[in-house]
Amino acid sequence: MPQQLIVTRKQALIATAFCAFFYLYPFPYYPKINNPNENVRFYMTASIVERGTYAIDAMRARWGWVGDAAANNGSAYSVKAPGTSFLGIPGYALYYYGIKLAQKRYERTVALRLCRLTASILPTLFFLFFFYRWLARQTSHPLLRDTVYFSVAIGSLFYGYAVIFVSHTLSAAAGFGAFMMLFDIRRDPPSQTSRKKLFVAGLLTASATLFEYPGLVASLILSIYALFAVRPLSRLVHYAFGGLAPTLVVMHFQWRAFGSPFTPGHLMVENPAFRSAHLEGLYGAVGPSVEALYGLLLDPAAGLFPLTPIMLFSLFGFGILLRNQSQRLDSIIALSIAALTLLTICSMNNWRGGWTIGPRYLALVVPFAAWGSLVCLERVAKKLPRLSFSLALGCTAAAIVASGLPSAYYPHIPPDFTRPLSQLFSLLIAHDYAPYNWGNLFGSYGTRSMWPLGLAAVLLILFCLKSVYGFSDRLKIVVTSTCVALCLLWPLLTDNGREEPAVVRAVDFVTQNWSPEGHDLAARLFRDVENARPEAFDVKKRRLIDVLMREGRFEEARRIGSSSTQKPASR
Repeated sequence: MPQQLIVTRKQALIATAFCAFFYLYPFPYYPKINNPNENVRFYMTASIVERGTYAIDAMRARWGWVGDAAANNGSAYSVKAPGTSFLGIPGYALYYYGIKLAQKRYERTVALRLCRLTASILPTLFFLFFFYRWLARQTSHPLLRDTVYFSVAIGSLFYGYAVIFVSHTLSAAAGFGAFMMLFDIRRDPPSQTSRKKLFVAGLLTASATLFEYPGLVASLILSIYALFAVRPLSRLVHYAFGGLAPTLVVMHFQWRAFGSPFTPGHLMVENPAFRSAHLEGLYGAVGPSVEALYGLLLDPAAGLFPLTPIMLFSLFGFGILLRNQSQRLDSIIALSIAALTLLTICSMNNWRGGWTIGPRYLALVVPFAAWGSLVCLERVAKKLPRLSFSLALGCTAAAIVASGLPSAYYPHIPPDFTRPLSQLFSLLIAHDYAPYNWGNLFGSYGTRSMWPLGLAAVLLILFCLKSVYGFSDRLKIVVTSTCVALCLLWPLLTDNGREEPAVVRAVDFVTQNWSPEGHDLAARLFRDVENARPEAFDVKKRRLIDVLMREGRFEEARRIGSSSTQKPASR
C-alpha cells in the first residue's frame, strides 16, 4: 500500500464542486429526438406520482409514443430496471404538487430537469465526494489522484450518463460504492464497523442491479466479497437486510408489470425487432465476439480506451495488484467484476447500445479500471515521477475533449459517426450550436455560452497541477502532457469520413433537431437574408447555402438556390 494522502472534507468538496459545475451548467435536452432511454423512465416516474401505477399508457396519451416499452395485459411498461424512475419521484413530485398549489402551468422540460437533478446528478456527485477521498488513500501523489478522479468524473461516459435521466452511471456508482465500503470494512476492526455501514454496503450492492439489470454480475460478486470482508460472519445479516430492500423493489415492479417477480420485460418488448433480438440466447446474450470486444474497448468512436485513455493503465495496474498479497483478494473481486461485465456485454447482440457516449453498458467497469490505472501510475511515479504525471495529465486532458465535450453538448451520438469529434462536434462549435445552459439566462447563446465550461476545463487542469512545486517542473509537465494529449486525440480527429452519406445524413438529423432553436449560424443567416438589402442579397444567400451544404441540409440549400429573386422563408 502506498503512503496515504490526507484529504480533508474541504478538499473533497472543492473537487466535487468542479464536477458539480460541469454537471449543472449545461442542460443537453433535445425533445425532437424523443430519446427512449430517458423518456420511458420519465414516463414511469410521472405515472407513479400522478396515478400511482407503473403503467405508462396515460403518459403516452398525453405526450406521445415512446420506445423501450414492453406490453403486458393491454398496458405498456418501461422495460428498464426501475431504480432511476424511483429516484426521480422526489423531483417530479416536488414540481407537480408545487405547481398545483401555485396554480401554475405545467412545463414538462422543468419536470424532467428536476428528475435529472434528484435521480442522476445529485446521487453521482454524492458518490464522487467519497470516491475522491477513497482514491486519496490509494496513492501518495495528489496529481495522480486528481487526474484519475477527473478522468472518471468529467472525461468518461460517467459524465454523459450522469447529466441525463438514465441509469448507467448510477449502477456504476452503486457497485463501486459497495466495493469501497467492503474494502474498508475488511480492514477495519469489527468493533469499528457499525450495523449502519454494513446495511448501506448491502443496499448499494443490490442497487447495482436495481438501476441496471447487467449490474447483477457485480451484485453477485460483491456478495461473495462480503463473505470475506465481514467478520464475524453473523454480522452479515445486517448486510443482507440492506440488500433486501432494492431486491424487493425490483421484484415488486416485475410482478406488477410483467406477472412474475423473477421476469424482466425484455421478452415482451413492443418493438418486434428488439423482441426477436432478446429471444436469441439468454435475453440477447449469444456469446462473445471479437467485433464487440473491439467496439467496446478500441473503437475510435465509442471505445473505452480511446475516449478515456487513462483506463489503459488498468491493464498493468491489476497485474501489480494481483502480486500484492495484502490486496490480492480486493483486486480479484475488482478484476472479476470488470472482466465478467465486459464478457457479458461482449456476448450481447446489442452490445453497441445504439446512440451513445462511449460504451454505455461498460459504465460499471469505469471506476474499477480507474483504481487499476491509479496503481499503475503510482508504480511508474516511484522511478519516473515526471513521466507518470505527464502521462496522467495528458490522458485526462484528452479525455475531457474526447468524452467530456460530447457529454456536455450531445450525449446521444448516432453510430453513423466514426470520428464524432471531427465529423460532428467541430461543426457544432463552428456553427454556433450549443445546448441549453445557464448562460441563456443572461442572453448568451451559441458557442460563446459554453465558454464558462471551457474555462472550467482549464482551471481543472491547473487544479491537478497545484501539487507540483516549481515553475520549471510545472512547465515541463504541461508541455509533455500537451504532447501526450495531442497524440491521443490525433486518431480521433483524422480519417474523418465527413463526406460519407451516412455521416452527412446524421449531421443533417442532429442540426435539424437541435435545441434551443434559432441561435445557430444557419438560423442567423436565414434572418440576414430575409432582411438583406438587394445589393447584398446574393452574397448573403450564397453564404447561407454554403453553411447548409456543410450541415448536410441539401434540400434546403437547393430550394434556396433555385429561388434567385425571392427571399427564403425562415425555418
